[in-house]
Amino acid sequence: MKIGIAKEIRDKGLEKRVILLPCDVKRLAVAGHEVFVEKGLGERIHISDDEYQRAGAKIVSDRKEIFAKDLVVKLRPPLPQEFNLLGNNLLFCMLHPQQNPKRVAALKKQKCKAVAMEMIRNGASERLVHCTEMAGEQGMIMTFHLADKIPVESNVLVLGYGAIASGAMKVAFNLGADVKILLRHEYPQIKHFIRNKDIVVNGLHWPEEKRQKKEYLITKDMLSLLNKGAIILDLSVDHPGPIETCHPTFLDKPVYEVCGIRHISIVGYPGLAPVSSAGIYSRQVLPVLLKIAATPFEKLPGYIQDAAINAI
Repeated sequence: MKIGIAKEIRDKGLEKRVILLPCDVKRLAVAGHEVFVEKGLGERIHISDDEYQRAGAKIVSDRKEIFAKDLVVKLRPPLPQEFNLLGNNLLFCMLHPQQNPKRVAALKKQKCKAVAMEMIRNGASERLVHCTEMAGEQGMIMTFHLADKIPVESNVLVLGYGAIASGAMKVAFNLGADVKILLRHEYPQIKHFIRNKDIVVNGLHWPEEKRQKKEYLITKDMLSLLNKGAIILDLSVDHPGPIETCHPTFLDKPVYEVCGIRHISIVGYPGLAPVSSAGIYSRQVLPVLLKIAATPFEKLPGYIQDAAINAI
């Protein structure tokens, strides 16, 4: 199969990650696939085009050529102008189609199939491609960097206790912050628990029925209960989610303010540690990619078919 690996152009060049490192590109080449890498793919994390060439890839300057290959691989969802470069081929990337129906419509328009890598799960419903805990860690590190207090003087309230919230809690605990995890039965008393907090961390997956009804756990009028200079760290980046004033942000403008409270809600927190997250994604993606590249679309195994979007 001819595989095109595209460079990320989101966030004004601040998105530095790559989906495959040279060592894993070599595995694809050894398996007999032709790999085409967009020129400058890894330059932002100090990987030269020569390294990809030595791994067996061909360097391509024309983006149209990359997006015309049998299998197009990238990390982030395509931008509108990138969707327009696709055709009757297969796209493999993060897509989040349920939250972004316009992307499914764009695939249909281009008659392109896709596999959403974030939807690939094992038999225990665990994601096979993710940097979830790292996302929580990086978000918490950034929050403490921006905070007006040192961690040991900070009162932190955490919503949720999944992998992404656990990453944030690990950093907060290790730096000596006073951390309170909000339990489900405590939701009705939320006004009590957010009072005098310096940091609120949202790691909740907000149910679809609550999102449709725009039901919130923390409303805009409750922000006055937080300490002055407080920060809301939204790790789930669901919109609408449990916090009324949260909306997605990006690496070029990660922070905004509402009622004097700073909000962080970055799409792609692992991008704050691009070298580490690129290594994790590359190792996770390779076995899935080898299977996709060697198998007809309609014969892909169930765990991949479940993540497939056949928009034709």
